[in-house]
Amino acid sequence: MSDDTHDPESHELERRLRAALRPVNPREGFAAGVLARVAAEPARRPRAPAVASWLAFGLAASGVLGGLLAHEWQVRRIEQGREARRQLIEALRVTDEKLNLAYRVVNSRESAAPPEHAGA
Repeated sequence: MSDDTHDPESHELERRLRAALRPVNPREGFAAGVLARVAAEPARRPRAPAVASWLAFGLAASGVLGGLLAHEWQVRRIEQGREARRQLIEALRVTDEKLNLAYRVVNSRESAAPPEHAGA
């Protein structure tokens, strides 16, 4: 990877980086020491960050609130439907009464009035 166009400082930096990044075998007993330290520490349960906990709580609360609002909306629609049905039945009852009254009035006038073309 050496190029004749590198300046001496670049070449020195590259040499130092290669030396610093070369693989090195760990000292004797390194693995045993790490395992001993892990065994000595009490096990800790990983915790979710506070932001994630609040986000989960917020999502759950939003879901519950959305469900409650949808339920309330449905209850109102049912109540409005019942009120409309009650009003329709009342309107039909009044219409029936008025039509019956008109029928009686028309029929009572026809029976009381003399025939127009009687006896020809």
